[in-house]
Amino acid sequence: MSGLEKIVGIGTLLLLVGAVPVWAEDVLITNALIYDGGGGAPFAGSVRVEAGRIAAVAPALSARPGERTRNLGGLALAPGFVDMHSHADGAIFENPTADAAIRQGIATVFVGQDGESNYPLAAFFARLDKQPAALNVASMVGHATLRREAMKPNALRASAPAELVRMGALVEQEMAAGAFGLSTGLEYPDSFSATTEEVVALATVAARSGGFYISHMRDEGNAVFEALAELVEIGSRAKLPVQASHIKLATTPVWHQAALRVPPVIESARLQGVDLKADVYPYTFWQSTLRVIVPDRDYFNAAKVEKAIADNGGPTHLRIVRYEPDAALAGKTLDEIARIWKVTPGAAFMRIVRETEPVGDRRPEEGVIGTSVSEDDLRWFIAAPWTMFCTDGELNGAHPRGAGSFARILGKYVREEKVLPLAAAIYKMTALPASRLKLTDRGRIAPGFHADLVVFDPARVADRATIEAPAAPPVGIEAVMVNGEWVVDGGQVTGKRPGRVLRRPGS
Repeated sequence: MSGLEKIVGIGTLLLLVGAVPVWAEDVLITNALIYDGGGGAPFAGSVRVEAGRIAAVAPALSARPGERTRNLGGLALAPGFVDMHSHADGAIFENPTADAAIRQGIATVFVGQDGESNYPLAAFFARLDKQPAALNVASMVGHATLRREAMKPNALRASAPAELVRMGALVEQEMAAGAFGLSTGLEYPDSFSATTEEVVALATVAARSGGFYISHMRDEGNAVFEALAELVEIGSRAKLPVQASHIKLATTPVWHQAALRVPPVIESARLQGVDLKADVYPYTFWQSTLRVIVPDRDYFNAAKVEKAIADNGGPTHLRIVRYEPDAALAGKTLDEIARIWKVTPGAAFMRIVRETEPVGDRRPEEGVIGTSVSEDDLRWFIAAPWTMFCTDGELNGAHPRGAGSFARILGKYVREEKVLPLAAAIYKMTALPASRLKLTDRGRIAPGFHADLVVFDPARVADRATIEAPAAPPVGIEAVMVNGEWVVDGGQVTGKRPGRVLRRPGS
């Protein structure tokens, strides 16, 4: 026994991550039904965890003298889930235990999405190194973030050549800090004016560092297939993998077309040598700004506004969840607000947009949950072999996806509706996203891999979060380990914070 082991006792080891001590518990996990992340059939076995990593996996392992053991009684054991599109960074320092995420089995969140990232990333990562969260954090560099930095004071326009050069330098800077690639939110104001050429130029810079490109595309509704074609074009021209964020067909005119019209896009990407993937969350309703339902930004054209509302299911399907000028209206539908204001839903839309216009650097907030996705399209995307899973959620958000997504897939779409097998779902939650991020030692239950693990009951796991109670935790997720430490045990958050910053390999 080493001197350090004598000090801390058998079964623990002090690791140093930068200057941050992380206590990792050595444990032998027995009687587990192991889904190793590779997509194959599960097998009964044992897993030994030492110093934050998986030391051994076998049908049976005998406990060593003094070794802690945990008998799972036949419960499932899977690698920690990877949330491939998360907004957890918005409150990670206020809520470092990240309860909403870890209670559904998420061990790693991938942030910097929709064109918005912490800036500079080096400072954000340094702070996380000193103030770790309960889970691992990886990030993209956000296109809109760079535009605001390089195009001060106005990013709501096309960029000038010198500004594009400046943005390219900032991409290099953020990639060197550990970003995994470039993210855009082309449907949002700060990036809406960016040309395809601008995005290609910046994606090319990210590609030189081995990064990939992920996008909240220009349109998720009527023009979604044109937006997908632009995504593939960017990948082809910039020579890098691409990913569609939270993929959906979000307006009624394009409902029921996923199975017919998406495969040709996939084939086109393949023929161009583009690695196209997507992430998806398991809800027919989405959350964004009300502005996105009018893609061409002609917000005060009454005919266009009325059509946009109709295409999104009508005013009863648009629930305002954030409205800074009058917080009392949060939770009401556009139809209800129109009745309160004694105007048409179209006029109510225009008033909301007008009253949340930017004032200097300040932007009054507005947000909406829209129910405008067909269940058959959603099921098709969930089952597609090239999609991964995400929450697109905040740690304290108004949409239940932030607390329920992964449990909802395991319960509703795997066990109840049999949209895909459990082993395939776990692969899409673990090894597939880890491969996308080139993380060669996460996403699998195998010797040498980091001990990110989830214990759950396949017969009981289910989401409970709703629009009325968006933070309600799931059931059936019994325990979650991150880097060898239990952050959830007995379904309860332990308060431990062993998460690490995951920087792009080679950065």
